[in-house]
Amino acid sequence: MSIWKPLRIAYIKTTNFTHGYQGKDTSKINDFYKLWSKFYDLSIYLDPAYQRELDNMIESVVFQNDLTADLGCGTGLSSIHAGIFAKKVVAIDPSIDMTNILSKKLQKKSIENIEIRTGYFPNVLKSGEVFDSIISSFMFAHLTGELRSKIVADIFNNLNSNGRFGLFSARGEVAPSFETKDEIKDYLLNAGFKDIQINDVSDIYRITTAKKK
Repeated sequence: MSIWKPLRIAYIKTTNFTHGYQGKDTSKINDFYKLWSKFYDLSIYLDPAYQRELDNMIESVVFQNDLTADLGCGTGLSSIHAGIFAKKVVAIDPSIDMTNILSKKLQKKSIENIEIRTGYFPNVLKSGEVFDSIISSFMFAHLTGELRSKIVADIFNNLNSNGRFGLFSARGEVAPSFETKDEIKDYLLNAGFKDIQINDVSDIYRITTAKKK
């Protein structure tokens, strides 16, 4: 057994407290991220598999010259990597504390192809705006099953005809605040996605990719 496995399982189970807030109490979630934003990047860097597997998901769905949306971008770990390939990344997150950190990173690194929008998807989109690829990581944990189904449908509707979706998450079979393999497959199929690939990686993580057609 990997030395990391019990540590990863223990860490991911700490998210179970959000289960009672899913889709119900955004103020408590925002308060949590106001505090957690100060430690978020450090917590990720402590597990080398997280960024590696996140990057693998991104590289499987974000292609050169894409217009990409990153849902629940947080401090920008996914947006910045996607920006290496995409022509432009629209980084979306409701927590201003998290997006403020991303903004400082962009200024420090002189990155110009990432646009931050603080708010909720799809409300922050412009009229008629569609994307070549949409990615998300660890955002679904804050949504009820009903809201997850809706957000997947919104993702489908805001992709172009050949669009791609990539999801990086933990396994709902390990921590119930996340989606199970059967649940995410059902959400994607019901929305109309094709070529669905679901792969379990690095003890607790899961990479899901799908295409609009």
